[in-house]
Amino acid sequence: MKPKERFINACLNKEVDRPPVWMMRQAGRYLPEYRKIKEQHATKKMMQTPELASEITLQPVSILGVDAAILYSDILMVADAMGMGLDFAVGEGPVFDFYIKDAAALDRLNTQHVTSRLSYVFKAISLCAQRLPQDYPLLGFAGAPFTVACYMISANSRANFSDVKTLAWTKPRVFHGLMDLLTGVTIDYLVSQADAGVAAVQLFDTWAGLLSPRDYQELAKPYSKKIFDALRSSGIPSIHFIRGGQALMSDMTTLASDVIAVDWRVDLKTIYQFTKGAYAVQGNLDPDILLTTPTLIQQRVTEMIASVPNPKKGYIVNLGHGVGQNTPVENVRCFVDAAKNPQPNRKCGFISI
Repeated sequence: MKPKERFINACLNKEVDRPPVWMMRQAGRYLPEYRKIKEQHATKKMMQTPELASEITLQPVSILGVDAAILYSDILMVADAMGMGLDFAVGEGPVFDFYIKDAAALDRLNTQHVTSRLSYVFKAISLCAQRLPQDYPLLGFAGAPFTVACYMISANSRANFSDVKTLAWTKPRVFHGLMDLLTGVTIDYLVSQADAGVAAVQLFDTWAGLLSPRDYQELAKPYSKKIFDALRSSGIPSIHFIRGGQALMSDMTTLASDVIAVDWRVDLKTIYQFTKGAYAVQGNLDPDILLTTPTLIQQRVTEMIASVPNPKKGYIVNLGHGVGQNTPVENVRCFVDAAKNPQPNRKCGFISI
């Protein structure tokens, strides 16, 4: 079975020859090839330069043998295109020229023709499509409105975004106004990615797991629902990821995504009890396992796949979050190989696509 057919069928809960495997953050800092480019270019420039972004996107395909490429970009490029002046400060992470603390700041956002200002993303997608092997899937993505809003509101992401929840509770018009704007822009952005040639998209709601079920239902879910409804209408397969979202599983199974992706803090058997076969499932090895040994990686991946009722129907192998910066490349290769060859006592090797 060819990689694109395998991946799309897995997303749509159809039979495949084996579950596909890819990783969040598979194009990034742990790869020497990436670091070589990074020595010469700032992060934002790499993302805004289609030639560089496509080169980085394609690196894991040949280096690791993954079954899908995911576009090299960032969930906050949308906020940058809305006029917030994104920068990636060394040692600090993303920073903006201003933050959404009140109605005046909200009024500063430019939501007209945002996709036009993101044209470099679609050019990178086109270049990737030209350079990838035939019938090979490229994945697009965006941040869910709540997660992107967290960064747009808070200058201190290390404080669990308590000021984001405070703003939502005390200035609901500002918060929900921002969420409305982000939802419309995100729908346009993801549909435009599909039009440019991606095979599927993932919506990252990384920080929604900080919310109680009640607050998720009010502050995040309605906006994610609008996005998944729009994606379902467009026909592009969609994946929904919430880090730490085990308490929100009941809500996730009422949204129109095709795939539910989960982190390592919940076992896959529990997920299948919730989904009842209605959704494909993606995940969920702890990324820190990749810091250990090939033997343990092979064992844990084999156990993970064995816990799935039918791995050849509606299952995608992935980590529970992104590849860590200090992960040895040979261990990442081992993870990919183990996913393709799940046998408890087998030694990891590397088989290219």
